[in-house]
Amino acid sequence: MQNIEEISIHQIQKMLFNKEITVKELVTEYLRLIALYDQGSGKLNSILEINPDALSIAAELDVHKSEYAGKLYGLPILIKDNIDTADRMHTSAGSLALAKSFASSDAGIVETLREKGAVILGKTNMTEFADHMTKMAKPGYSSRGGIVKSPYNKNNNPGGSSTGSAVAVSANLCAASFGTDTSGSIISPAIKNGIVGYRPSTGLLSQKGIIPVSFTLDTAGPMARSVMDAAILFSELINFNMEIKDSNIKETVIGIDQITLKNLIGEEEKKADTIIKTLEKSGATLKRIEIPKKPKKNLKNIQLYEFKYALNRYLSQLPTTFPIHSLKDIIEFNNLNPEKTLKYGQTILIDAEEKTKGDLSEPDYRILLEDRKKTKNEINQKLKEVDICIMFQENLILQYIGLPIISIPHDTYVDGMPYGVYLTSLNDTALLKNAYKIDQIIGYRVAPALS
Repeated sequence: MQNIEEISIHQIQKMLFNKEITVKELVTEYLRLIALYDQGSGKLNSILEINPDALSIAAELDVHKSEYAGKLYGLPILIKDNIDTADRMHTSAGSLALAKSFASSDAGIVETLREKGAVILGKTNMTEFADHMTKMAKPGYSSRGGIVKSPYNKNNNPGGSSTGSAVAVSANLCAASFGTDTSGSIISPAIKNGIVGYRPSTGLLSQKGIIPVSFTLDTAGPMARSVMDAAILFSELINFNMEIKDSNIKETVIGIDQITLKNLIGEEEKKADTIIKTLEKSGATLKRIEIPKKPKKNLKNIQLYEFKYALNRYLSQLPTTFPIHSLKDIIEFNNLNPEKTLKYGQTILIDAEEKTKGDLSEPDYRILLEDRKKTKNEINQKLKEVDICIMFQENLILQYIGLPIISIPHDTYVDGMPYGVYLTSLNDTALLKNAYKIDQIIGYRVAPALS
């Protein structure tokens, strides 16, 4: 079997086209790596459930190869456990309350992946309910799946809540994966695991069939080992031929966010300085701008008001024979099984149930939406001055207003943990094209040494 470590989507497609490998052989190799590095005591624990039909699906794709023309054909993809798959896998958001729940239909993004010939390899572990269960949650922990471990250092924080999706990509256990992001759940684990995480503009990808937190803030997005792979996955999902290629960085105006440069110390300050100097030498035009930070409470309060309403709508559509149909049912289930379900509590679930009406009628909720609209207009005006903006720390204002964000890995810290930067732009096409240019100059992924 050929070595598939760090393999790109283009390389996979070339191998399949040249008959150097079959889809079944590719899936078999990923399953071998998953068993070797991920499954069992002391291992990464990034994958919650393997698709029992993965090999048979792969064999069928080999037979019907001529029917698929796109770039997703044969790609083994992992899916976060809050994304519906209408097959023999469960969809639980990491919760024991939903551990036996089967989706009756595929999520919108899963439908497209299957139509284009991707293999849904399995479901990834995650921070339970996308880090919307308790304020005490440990990143990457779910009552159903346990804790996900960093492939760089199993004692270090692997980020959340799309933890398993990020770790599996970083550890080369799949071609790519999909996570979901409400307030950093794709970007944070991507940065911490040395991969590219892409949070598209809110609303571009279908949210159908995804266990929700906030329909205003939620989006799914690809997680990959390169900007090019993330762009391919995204463009295939929206059926848009986005041409990403080498081009002159000198034609690009790069915003350097001054807010996230403030208060950097030690290694982070040195790395930021190196990145800026490298970009200056490349001939790009650098422009200092400021993207203000927004109080986290604004974003958290939108989640609070929408969570009960959105989750109850999702749960109400589960089969009548299934015992859980509301947020209240989940809370009661957890209370009946505290040793298994309440290791870190359920403070957020209780707040959503008891402090909101669940019908979005609260006046404060409407005020938040107006503030979001106003803030978006203000930030858009600032970003019109540049083609792309680099940020050196997380700024959740981007999630708050729904702008696209992408992470690029840039080497590691002295302790071996990954370092990376955040990039944003006014639209997805501009972000991906310019992020690719920047990645060619400063991008540096260091794959973990697995054992």
